[in-house]
Amino acid sequence: MKKKKEFVVLMHVLFSLLVVIGVTIMYNNAHYGEGISWITHETYEDTPAFTRQFKSDIDDIFNYVKYKEVFETNGRLDYSKPIIRVTDGPGTTSEYTVDEMIRRAKSLGFYLNEQFKVSGGHPDSSDGDSDVRVDYRAYEPDFQATEPGEAFLTLDELSYEVLTHLGNYYSFYYRFIQNSSNLKFEILYQNTAEDFKLYSNVSGKTLDDFKAMGRYLYVTGEGLYVDSNLNSAPKDISSQLEKMNPYNNGNYHMTVAVDTDYPYNDAYAQAAASYDRMRILFIIGMISLGLGILGCAATLYLLICLTGHEANEYDAIRLDRIDRLPAESCLILFSAAAVCALFLSDQLAYKIIHLFLADEQWYYGELVLRVLIYYAVGLTAALSILKRYKAGTLWSGSLINRGLKNISLYIKHHRFTTRIMISYAVFLTFNIAMILAFCFLLFTYSSLESRILMGAVAVLFFCLDFWVFHQMYKNAWETDQVNQALLNISQGDTTYKIDTGKFNGKERELAENINHISTGLEAALQEKVRSERLKADLITNVSHDIKTPLTSIINYVDLIKRERIQDPKIQGYLEVLEQKSQRLKTLTEDLVEASKASSGNLKLEIASIDFVELIHQTNGEFEEKFSIRHLELVSTLPAESILIEADGRYLWRVLENLYNNAFKYAMEHSRVYVDITREEDMVVFTMKNISENPLNIRADELTERFVRGDVARTTEGSGLGISIAKSLTELQGGEFKLYIDGDLFKAGVAFPVKK
Repeated sequence: MKKKKEFVVLMHVLFSLLVVIGVTIMYNNAHYGEGISWITHETYEDTPAFTRQFKSDIDDIFNYVKYKEVFETNGRLDYSKPIIRVTDGPGTTSEYTVDEMIRRAKSLGFYLNEQFKVSGGHPDSSDGDSDVRVDYRAYEPDFQATEPGEAFLTLDELSYEVLTHLGNYYSFYYRFIQNSSNLKFEILYQNTAEDFKLYSNVSGKTLDDFKAMGRYLYVTGEGLYVDSNLNSAPKDISSQLEKMNPYNNGNYHMTVAVDTDYPYNDAYAQAAASYDRMRILFIIGMISLGLGILGCAATLYLLICLTGHEANEYDAIRLDRIDRLPAESCLILFSAAAVCALFLSDQLAYKIIHLFLADEQWYYGELVLRVLIYYAVGLTAALSILKRYKAGTLWSGSLINRGLKNISLYIKHHRFTTRIMISYAVFLTFNIAMILAFCFLLFTYSSLESRILMGAVAVLFFCLDFWVFHQMYKNAWETDQVNQALLNISQGDTTYKIDTGKFNGKERELAENINHISTGLEAALQEKVRSERLKADLITNVSHDIKTPLTSIINYVDLIKRERIQDPKIQGYLEVLEQKSQRLKTLTEDLVEASKASSGNLKLEIASIDFVELIHQTNGEFEEKFSIRHLELVSTLPAESILIEADGRYLWRVLENLYNNAFKYAMEHSRVYVDITREEDMVVFTMKNISENPLNIRADELTERFVRGDVARTTEGSGLGISIAKSLTELQGGEFKLYIDGDLFKAGVAFPVKK
């Protein structure tokens, strides 16, 4: 196990170095700061850098065309050409040639360096040179002064300007005319076959030859568009060509192309080679960074799993001597180690870095070293904390836990309000002390040590405030748990229990008391359920025992009636006996059915039922029966079918009980209204009638067992029909409601519509 951990540590170090190497390669890449989108370009020609270089060279071509007219005669550099005309006195005009202006610049110490830039003296360094009015500059023929002072310069300043423009001419001529270049161009202005102006660094090339080179741009005076395969073509080329057109016609064109095979070592070839190198290096850096991160994550996971174990992953956690210290003391020691390492780095390691790196890379080298120190110390501290966590001593052995235990002795047995007041007073005092200490250090000291101390104060301040927030959050969470427990118990879940292991102090005592209440309610509920079960069993057994003698009574009454007894008094007795025995039989059957329906001890066979058709059939069944009591059945039913999910046998029993209830208790010579309506996703069946007897009873009482609207109980009925109908409806997933308004009795049955 020890060798395994050492190997994992070594691999973690190697992968960390791989991350550093990957970051270093990417950071020192010439394209750093452009993100990673630039590496998606397959070639240098697809990059914005190529487009910028191409546009810049086109601007240089236009400048060359202008300079060619300024400095050349018949295609050769002419130093004797007049280039400046000035007025240096009343009526006195002087012209100066290129040669004269160059010699004057040389006399001031100016010269062109290897990059054709003006070096040496400064145009303001001359003494006694007076200002002259500039009437004409060959390199700026259209110049117009916007302010009076802009038209006056010294001859020394003008010589500096001429030398600067000559350097620009030399620069372009050296790059694209004198030496071979991958950029080829041709500008042709033509008036007649003999009268034309041609500016080019290549001869005998057609447009197809230019296009075959790679990247090209072709503009003609006869067209309104730019023919180019560049990612972004310049927009002002046509206007610049038109400005330089000496013939005032459309017979001109400009063709520029870059040979993307790069046969010559110019700026394009160097940039393309550099791009390929930087792209490959950047990709290598990304791969190195990705592999390093994955390796660090994998080895870090193994370190987390192996930390604290000696023989295998399931043995007891072994704590070293430093791991037995309180967690706070351990963090202080590691922080001190980090400070010492940073001090030694500042005194020694940074100087060694400066020996190997260029000064512009010093900051990066120092940053890498600081990050590695922070990471090494932080990882070591985190693994030490992890050991304590695995051993279960992280919290129990901490100084904070010990302090809280001592503080809890003073506040544990106080009232909630007293505890909150004491806690808030301590919290407020500590916050004020931390703020004062931080302000004192901020405005009094500015050394590194004071800044570190300020950071420690800020961290301590944050930790305390976070701990207070955690306690408030925990208290709120405990309140939510208590509230949830009370809500569940109030909704009938008497088995709900609070996990008191996560509570402390008086909150735990409150949670335990609620659990005791839940236990008591559950016991009472079980007792009630057992009592109801005994009642149901009693009803079932008694009903069964009554059925046997009752059946005998009914049979013997029937046998006696078959004897054809002539005595009217005995016949009357037999009629009463038969009527009461049948009523007792019905009552017994209803009692058993009501017991089964209320307890849910029924087997349902759910199927799709056309509710409208079922009501039509029920109306047909009871129309003749209703006519006996002169009851008119008025129904309002929809024409279309409405399907519901229910047990047809028990749904028929519900409707039968409602119709029989109307037959028994509705006022004679009245109407019974039946209708079906659809309310969103529910179908509602409603039956209304006027009661023959006063309904001095609430609607909810009618659904109880043995309760009848006929309080005098002069009519037949068991008082169980409505209760059975309600139980059977709810058992099938429906809703059953009763409404009483004076003598109006209204019953409603609702079921979800099948989708």
